[in-house]
Amino acid sequence: MKRSIFFLVAIMCVFYSCIDEIELNIDTEVRSIVIDGLVTDRQNDFDLKISQSSVIGVGNDNILDPVLGATAQLQDNMGNSFPYVELEDGVYRLRDFEASRGIMYNIDITLPDGRHYQSRPAALRSSSSIDTITYAVEEETYRNNAGEIITEQVFQVKIATDVADSPQAPFLRWRIEGEYQLQESYPGALNPRRCYIKNNLDLNDLRVFDTSNLEGTNLFDQIIAETTFDFRFGEQYCLHISQYSLSEDEFEYWSNTKEIIDIEGGLFDPPPGTIRGNMFNVDDPSDVVVGYFSVSSEYFVRQFVNSNEIGVFVRPKCTGFRFNIPFGCDDCLMITGSTLARPSYWEF
Repeated sequence: MKRSIFFLVAIMCVFYSCIDEIELNIDTEVRSIVIDGLVTDRQNDFDLKISQSSVIGVGNDNILDPVLGATAQLQDNMGNSFPYVELEDGVYRLRDFEASRGIMYNIDITLPDGRHYQSRPAALRSSSSIDTITYAVEEETYRNNAGEIITEQVFQVKIATDVADSPQAPFLRWRIEGEYQLQESYPGALNPRRCYIKNNLDLNDLRVFDTSNLEGTNLFDQIIAETTFDFRFGEQYCLHISQYSLSEDEFEYWSNTKEIIDIEGGLFDPPPGTIRGNMFNVDDPSDVVVGYFSVSSEYFVRQFVNSNEIGVFVRPKCTGFRFNIPFGCDDCLMITGSTLARPSYWEF
């Protein structure tokens, strides 16, 4: 018995003596400025987001810290400048602007600490329209993190278009914002309200396409957005669809970004590097700036769709329950992004 205890203690000592502290060569204080913005030839208000990457190991590494107190202006090669107004949380807005063809634009930003950033000048590309938009609901099967096989219905947005009218084969990108209505319903409801809720359909889902790869000039059944087919389509769903014609430089930036987002590598795969956009520090070329300021032609269309039109039934969220009231059905303003203000473009 004593001999067994002796060997057990000896083995534990060997294991503890083999534990070395490894110092990783990581500069936790390195932070980069992150810039995200665009202007197009569609008259609109345009937001510019200025933030700073987080310090590794402090708080949530994926959360960006907004930069407050910066000054920003859009400049053109005609000597004009258009100021941005600071809103909140590092968001700056250029109001009621429309980019013009044949003019070069760049963004000019000065931070409170004096750092000065600009984007390389860029001009609008020839625009490309969308001929038809179709919808489909497909079943998708995947394995979740718990190892369970899950099957769910997925709503797809598809387009078709002819790019023959474009002088140059355009590089395309799509961004889709969704919006749905929700009618309150709960026991004893006297004056149930209706909310309108926006949700982002393309978060971390970059959709870009090089039309020079087409055989011919027609783009058919191109999927530009996917989302779970659920209660949001039970009443009325609105799609805000923007198609952008990009420069080759911007197309390469978003393509490389998409590759990094889509990486599903292992522990020992080479880590993805920082992708340089079109932003730079005027006084310090070694300062790495993350992000891209886009000057793009935009084709915009808004369409409504619901489960009846698609031909696949889905129950609205606030109908059919017996006991527990679903979240938001007794107070729809509790849902993130909701408002009682009916949009002027809403069909009914």
